[in-house]
Amino acid sequence: MSYEFYVDVFFLTNFFLDFLAVYAVGEILRQKKRLLRYLICCAVCSLLGCVLFLFMQSYDAYLLCMHFIVNPGMAVGCFFPAGKKIYGKAFCLMYFMLLLLGGGMEWIYITVAGGRFYELCLFLTSVPVIVFLHILRRRRKNVQCFYTVWIGHQGKSVQLQALYDTGNSLYDPYVKEPVHIIDGAIFDSLGGEGEFLVRLIPFSSVGCQNGMLKAFSVEYIRIEIEGTMLEMAPAVLAAADGALFCNRPYQMILHGSVGESMERKEGNVCT
Repeated sequence: MSYEFYVDVFFLTNFFLDFLAVYAVGEILRQKKRLLRYLICCAVCSLLGCVLFLFMQSYDAYLLCMHFIVNPGMAVGCFFPAGKKIYGKAFCLMYFMLLLLGGGMEWIYITVAGGRFYELCLFLTSVPVIVFLHILRRRRKNVQCFYTVWIGHQGKSVQLQALYDTGNSLYDPYVKEPVHIIDGAIFDSLGGEGEFLVRLIPFSSVGCQNGMLKAFSVEYIRIEIEGTMLEMAPAVLAAADGALFCNRPYQMILHGSVGESMERKEGNVCT
C-alpha cells in the first residue's frame, strides 16, 4: 500500500493546530501573549516535523523525536522565560489540546464532511477553541481573586488578604502612581498620620461621587502569586473608612493595573 504525502498540507495542518493549542494554553496559564514568537515557534516545529517525517525511515523514531524533542522544545520556546512548573503544565496541556483538536479535525473531515472541504474542516476546528477562550475570559472577569499581601515600611510588616479588583482605576494625581486601598485599621497599625506624609486625593465610587481618601507611600508591598512574590516598591496606599471592609474576607483592594504585573511575573519567574 502506498500513500501520497503532501508536504504543504502536512505543514499547514500541524502549524495551524499547534498555534491554536499554544495560544489556548498561554491563555489558560495566564502567560504574556507573544504572538510573533508563537507563530515562529509553531512554524519551526511544523517544518521540523516535515523534515523528520520525510527523512527518518523508522516511524517509531519519528514519533519519539516529535513527542520528546520537538514538542517540548516548542513549549519552552513559546513560554521562555518561565519556571519548570509552567513548562510542565504547558507541555501537558498542549498535548491534551492537540489530541482534542486532531480528533475533532478527523471527525469533522471524515464523518461530517465525508472526506471533502479539508480547509473548511480545518478552520471549523478553531471554533470550539474560540468559544472556550471567550467563556474563560468572561468567567475570569466575574470571579473575585484574593491574594496574600505583605505591606512593609520602616521595619514594620503587616500581612493581610487583598481583593484584586479590575474596577479600581484610582491614581495618585501627585506622583502618578496606582493607588491600592486598605482598611483604615491597617493604616493605624502602620503608624497612622504620625508616621506618614499624608495627602488627600479625590475619588468617585457608587454612593460617593466626590470623596477624599488619605493617600501615603510605603516602602513596598509584596503579593503572593502561586508561591512566588510580586514586589512593588515603593507603593501608594489609601486608607478608607472601615465600613468598606466590614464583614469582608479582605482588608485591601488592589489596583487593576496589578494584573499586568502578575502576567509579567508569571512569565518571568520560576513558580
